[in-house]
Amino acid sequence: MQIEIVTIGNEVLSGRTLDTNFAFLARALEEASVQVAWHTTVGDVAEGIAGALRQGLGRADGVIMTGGLGPTPDDVTRKVVAGVLRRPLQLDEDVLARMRERARKAGRTLLPSVESMALIPRGATVWPNPVGSAPGLLFTQGEEGKPVILLPGVPQEMEALAVEFAVPWLKARTGRLVEAFTLRTAGVFESMLQERIGKLPAKWTGASLAYLPSYFGVDLRVTVAGQDHDQVREVAGRAYAQLKERVGAVVYAEGTRTIETVVGEELTRLGQRIATAESCTGGLLAKRLTDVPGSSQWFERGFVTYSNAAKLELLGVRKADLEAHGAVSAPVAEQFARGACERARVEVGVGITGIAGPDGGTPEKPVGTVFIGVASPRGDAVRTFRFAGSRTTIRERSVQTALDLVRRQLQGLPLDPSLD
Repeated sequence: MQIEIVTIGNEVLSGRTLDTNFAFLARALEEASVQVAWHTTVGDVAEGIAGALRQGLGRADGVIMTGGLGPTPDDVTRKVVAGVLRRPLQLDEDVLARMRERARKAGRTLLPSVESMALIPRGATVWPNPVGSAPGLLFTQGEEGKPVILLPGVPQEMEALAVEFAVPWLKARTGRLVEAFTLRTAGVFESMLQERIGKLPAKWTGASLAYLPSYFGVDLRVTVAGQDHDQVREVAGRAYAQLKERVGAVVYAEGTRTIETVVGEELTRLGQRIATAESCTGGLLAKRLTDVPGSSQWFERGFVTYSNAAKLELLGVRKADLEAHGAVSAPVAEQFARGACERARVEVGVGITGIAGPDGGTPEKPVGTVFIGVASPRGDAVRTFRFAGSRTTIRERSVQTALDLVRRQLQGLPLDPSLD
């Protein structure tokens, strides 16, 4: 079964609202072995919505539309779909009763404009909205019984209806199996991974390999689909084993697990705690670590030392080294890490000092120069990096690299990533 998702909303087309609905639906459907083959975005214009629906019914096995089910004048999806499918709107007393009861419990009066959401195209299956007013709607259209599913545009409401109704309904009707996995890598470029993997994916029947680079490294996403469920599982298992053999040395996690989660797990395993010392990243490293639930068990504190005076006072950096090498230097990064350990009385310290730009670079230390130090019971180490890109990119890549250095130190791995 191949589905087209149509996102409706002027706010999405303008770029002011990110289309998180599509991302959620696509992931949920893939996990349910339902393939998303097309994605269309249209504004709150009747002609555009009608055109997208007709196009979707012409090329897909089913259409999911999100948005435009509310009570305001620009919410025209129900009316447009009723016209295209030739199913006139009619009042659904059950929907209206649920809306009135929801308003009563909230201590509100239901406005006439809101009651218009109870006008439902004839023949629709109504899915009650567990967290909002606008229901989800299901139509089966034509001799083939192609599904047309309408979901609200409010992400919380869309997700609830998708999980409870839409995805299970589609999953029960697809004959295909989709198996997918993601290997997350750090420390190597996409081109290096491609060179290492070579033509291996050509041997995986029904599979595709996507290289997904970001601030956080390169994710390798393998998707295998087919009608023969045994073959799909065999190919997926073989692809996983072969990829791990080729690039496992730079894989830090699988699926959606983050590197900070892995670091936290390693600290817990070793019974150790960590402290951070940052200059150019301004606390971003500490923020990433404390984003992890339960991080209070292993994260002790973070130092943000922009000025030289703060470096001297809070971390014990030697004045002679600041004067001789500058704040952005290997000796200072090493003392950041060791100072964080000693001042916080923890086992592991990590320090970042660099030039994030856009100004401040020199011929010897251009913008993007970053020194990262790690101190732990396994020893102290410093690495130098030259990151390209904007200030945001340099800061994000610095933090991700620092986390990978800590992970490697905790796991007893070589600090320098290599595919050899």
